[in-house]
Amino acid sequence: MGKIVRMCCVIGALVLAWTTLAGAAALEDFTTALKSGTADLSVLASYEYKNRDDATSPGKQFSLRTRIGYRTGTFYDAQLYAQFHNLTNIQEDFRHPDGGDKNRDFIADPDGNRLYQAFLDYKGVPDTLIRIGRQEIILDDARLLGNIGWRLNGQSFDAVSVTNTSIENLKIYAGYANQVNTIKLTHVDLDHLYLFNAKYSLLKNHSISVYTYLLDTEATADSARDCATYGFRFVGKPAPFNYYIDYTHQSDFADGEDHDADMLNVFVGGKIANKVNIGGGYSYISGQDGSDRPFDTLFSTAHKFNGFADVFLATNGGGLTSGLQDYYINASTKAFGCKFVAVYHYFDTVEDGSYMNGNVNTKIFDGTYGDEIDLVFIKQINKNIKLLVKYANFMQDDKKSNGVANPTVDTEILTARLEYKF
Repeated sequence: MGKIVRMCCVIGALVLAWTTLAGAAALEDFTTALKSGTADLSVLASYEYKNRDDATSPGKQFSLRTRIGYRTGTFYDAQLYAQFHNLTNIQEDFRHPDGGDKNRDFIADPDGNRLYQAFLDYKGVPDTLIRIGRQEIILDDARLLGNIGWRLNGQSFDAVSVTNTSIENLKIYAGYANQVNTIKLTHVDLDHLYLFNAKYSLLKNHSISVYTYLLDTEATADSARDCATYGFRFVGKPAPFNYYIDYTHQSDFADGEDHDADMLNVFVGGKIANKVNIGGGYSYISGQDGSDRPFDTLFSTAHKFNGFADVFLATNGGGLTSGLQDYYINASTKAFGCKFVAVYHYFDTVEDGSYMNGNVNTKIFDGTYGDEIDLVFIKQINKNIKLLVKYANFMQDDKKSNGVANPTVDTEILTARLEYKF
């Protein structure tokens, strides 16, 4: 367990010891809180087919994921929550972080068990939630901090967080994390990750967020990632329109050097005849520019952005040397109790020519990556059961540019999921 989870367990033990010393009444209240809690259960059956145009055979996966959680009742303004997770790969014809079939395409879902969340919530301070322990962290649209909810194992953090809403229309979030529990069922130790996010509702259906995230990794091999990330996000949803713009800049922090990178996202959409939503957007992520590293999308839910074929996940970690420009349009509608979504992406590079890697002039790919079509079908069968089918087809464009091969390949993914929750 991480340091924060151990801290949470110690706090729980201290609470139990205190109630014992405080007398029978306090102990009875604590026992009542434990017994009067609520349980939650999620069972997800998932099939995924992945075919990359490379030397490996297609990956095929059928998995069953179970999560069961329990939240206690309130005891002196505090509650405890724990959520256990199991993933079983029934069909494992794919390569994954723990091994699998090395001759097949990669799918990032090793099976196993974990304590996914375990935290203490304290609400004794007015308009404030203090959370200590293993927890999901999802800020704004999850572009920089998220739970990677699409992957079957998900991502959580060992952290302390404080959320305050005492000022009208203002939500302030501050957090400290020292461990990331990854989708590979491993963990990444951090010296610290400081998080600050303030969201203010300007007008009806409009809000602006400002944020600062300071990353200091622990392992020497990861120290190049250390950076300070600053930005803002403006969102408007005046019916029938919706739009947003966000801009983020990264600079040097802790042991990280050569950070001077940017990310810009813009989207404008609207509803037609109260039936169809359409929209278009643009995403810019800078790459390697001279000695300056590519923009790092930190610990984001990257699948949500830049195409569902997951061709550009290297933005997490700052590994997209040529950068990325993503021009896209989407459309969605609801009919017969179902939701249909279609998205088209055109992907281009940002940087040109080459960069200096130490004393070596290194060429980079500076052509067009390709384009992609994404289709999604969602059916809420009843309040507890949901069916989802998703198809993504990325088609490579320039095979080579500037004497360098396109780092992407044709990729096709079909996913079908059935989830039960209560």
